[in-house]
Amino acid sequence: MNLKLENKLAFVSGSTAGIGFAIAQALAREGARVIINGRSEKRVQEAIAAIRAAVPAAGLEPLAADLSQAEGAGHAVKRFPDADILVNNLGVYVPQPFEKISDAD
Repeated sequence: MNLKLENKLAFVSGSTAGIGFAIAQALAREGARVIINGRSEKRVQEAIAAIRAAVPAAGLEPLAADLSQAEGAGHAVKRFPDADILVNNLGVYVPQPFEKISDAD
C-alpha cells in the first residue's frame, strides 16, 4: 500500500513499544520520517535499532522526553514544530469512576 507519506514528518508519542512502536514502524515503512519518542534515551535507541532492522531505509528522529511533563512537551514542540502527522499514543490518568473525572482532568 502506498499512503504517499514520503517527505512527511510523523510524531508518534510513546513509540518505543507496543501499539506506538507498531504505528511508528508502519509509518516508516510507508516512507514517512518518524520521530521515535520515549522517556529514556536507551529505550528510544533500542526502538530505532529495531525499526531499522526491519526497515533499513527508515528516516528516524530520536526524542527522549517525558511528554507528561511540561518541560518534555515544550522540548518536543521546540525541536519539531512542523510535524505533518501526530499520533498521540500516551495518556496519564488516575483510575477512578467516570462520573468523578473533572473537566480539568
